[in-house]
Amino acid sequence: MNLKTFLAKNYVNFRGWSTNRKIVVIESDDWGSIRMPSKNVYNDLLAQGIPVDKSYFTKYDSLESQEDLEQLFTVLQSFKDRNGRNPSVTANALVANPDFEAIKANNFSSYCFEKIEQTYLRYYGNTKVFDTWKVGIKNRLLYPQFHGREHIGVWEWMNAIRSGEIQEQLGFEYQAILGLGNRKSATRQKDYTAAFDYVTDEEKYSLLPIIEEGLQLFEKTFGFPSKSFIAPSAIRGDYLDEHLFKNGVMYHQLGGQWVPNGKGGIVYKDRFWGDRNQYGQIYWRRNVMFEPSRDHHFDWVKSAMNEMEIAFRWGKPAVINSHRVNFIGTLSEENRANSLRLLSELLTAMLKKWPDIEFICSDELGDYMLSTLKSK
Repeated sequence: MNLKTFLAKNYVNFRGWSTNRKIVVIESDDWGSIRMPSKNVYNDLLAQGIPVDKSYFTKYDSLESQEDLEQLFTVLQSFKDRNGRNPSVTANALVANPDFEAIKANNFSSYCFEKIEQTYLRYYGNTKVFDTWKVGIKNRLLYPQFHGREHIGVWEWMNAIRSGEIQEQLGFEYQAILGLGNRKSATRQKDYTAAFDYVTDEEKYSLLPIIEEGLQLFEKTFGFPSKSFIAPSAIRGDYLDEHLFKNGVMYHQLGGQWVPNGKGGIVYKDRFWGDRNQYGQIYWRRNVMFEPSRDHHFDWVKSAMNEMEIAFRWGKPAVINSHRVNFIGTLSEENRANSLRLLSELLTAMLKKWPDIEFICSDELGDYMLSTLKSK
């Protein structure tokens, strides 16, 4: 860790709310969303000149399978904290995906989506993945929170598939979400995987029914409302807070937020531990990175341990950022095996160094922060 990074990590952690408990939360984005359907599709796109090998998401990420979930659960169940609790992964989930056939049938005139239960059936032909989800939820091994309705900005994605660009035509044909950020037809700084990005007022306010429907679908899908939220790519406007609040969301997982400027760009808004908005919603920060799929040669365990030490020094929970892609083996079993091995090493190392750590989920972190802030 160089000096600049060291100072930045301390800056994120020293301000705001603190605790004497050594809390560990693993926050993992993108569950439920599609990306690259299969290794065959990946190879076909690569052979046709689409640079899917340049992004670790298109190279490794796909809809989670029963095997992905079971192998992750096996690792998590191998460890317990001082309270006898297994590590928990907060699975920030999407509850819908594009309905490619319906969009094609209406000649690309309007967007249509399918619920994730339908996506699982289409991919795997059974309900085993969702049944395995339920086991994870019951045991708080994989506990869902709201990430959005789908992991695409509907306006920008529809513009992309209508653009005539070969890359996007092939992506649609293969039912893959590429989001490579290299489109000539792009109208904003970030690509269409930022679901709550916008340029015009029309786009901005069209997101309100999307987030409302997404939150309602989340509750119907999982059987309970989400208490916390993080937007895809951390891009969203504060005007969404009222609608999140009305649907039970009290906590924002990422205080470092990118706000659309209405011109295709984004501006950074910094919030710290325990900061609250006009609705009383609480913010916290992710302060530990664990993304083995991003770089298979980087020492993620050492880096994460160093970041945890800084967090605990300032009385902050260790909130570990680790996307779903790390735990997916559909496109590369080696990718999943490597990440699970490193996760096991990290859990072993942290329990050895800090035997008093406590594993909880994001909703529980928010509840704890709220209870201590109320008492002050």
